[in-house]
Amino acid sequence: MKLDDPGFENELVSLRVLTEADRETLAGTTAVESMWQWMPVIATGTNFHSYFDHTLELKQTGDYIPFTIWRKSDGAFAGVVAYADISRTHRRLRIASLWIVEEMRGTAIVPAVQLATIERAVASRMRRIEILTPETNERSVRSIERFGAKREGTLRSYIRMANGTWADMVVLSLVGDEAKAAMAVLQDRVREMQQA
Repeated sequence: MKLDDPGFENELVSLRVLTEADRETLAGTTAVESMWQWMPVIATGTNFHSYFDHTLELKQTGDYIPFTIWRKSDGAFAGVVAYADISRTHRRLRIASLWIVEEMRGTAIVPAVQLATIERAVASRMRRIEILTPETNERSVRSIERFGAKREGTLRSYIRMANGTWADMVVLSLVGDEAKAAMAVLQDRVREMQQA
């Protein structure tokens, strides 16, 4: 299976490779304001259209695959996520740029997306799944550790953000069978959140 094969979905979410047709959808969300918190500086400028163009350019390299996320129950746009730093030779990738629309945060959509991205990486024979998140986002770090990712350390002053600050990034990973264990945890979390 390839990372960008069609049929990338589970019970709650469907993921589709990002295209130019998604520009208007994303521009109409709070992602435009949120990008100041979660996007790094890029050479072409810090505005939504520069970031969108940059994402489409990265997609052409084959080392970065961005996806839009859609809630299956009603077809609502739910956010974006990407596979980055893909090495098929070394069977590793990074789950990156996860952003969920505000009204769906704290719902079963979040673990459903995490589950889908890990399942697809495993099905595509990836051995190492890495996640970087800002050290200041303690909620994100705890959430990732709760499904079994191991904290490997902190990359100090690793990224200059769009707002001009420098971010220390926590490196977490799932290696080998850790990914399968994480999938089981996330499946349980999705079920629990749906029943709550």
